[in-house]
Amino acid sequence: MAEADRLLEQLLDKSKCLRALAEKSEWEAAATLEQERRSLIESCFSPGVTFDAPQLAATKIQEILDLDKQVLDMGAKARKEAGEALGGIQRGHQALQAYQKAGA
Repeated sequence: MAEADRLLEQLLDKSKCLRALAEKSEWEAAATLEQERRSLIESCFSPGVTFDAPQLAATKIQEILDLDKQVLDMGAKARKEAGEALGGIQRGHQALQAYQKAGA
């Protein structure tokens, strides 16, 4: 197995782990894993890199891209939910201030 094939397999494994972390909303661990993935991406796709089985590599790359999209979608959903929760807290704070002002 060529070095590029081995690196691509590691990248796919890390991408699967990243998706699992995103499913559990473990975003700090996901960010750390993403840094490791970035170095693999650079190694896999630097100039002159070739794969022993280009079709298999293409299939793995497509799977990685699909996993990335899923993680991005989960991140967007989590960000939206956090924003909505923060908005609720802010509205509650405003209501408390209005209540305190009216009672004063």
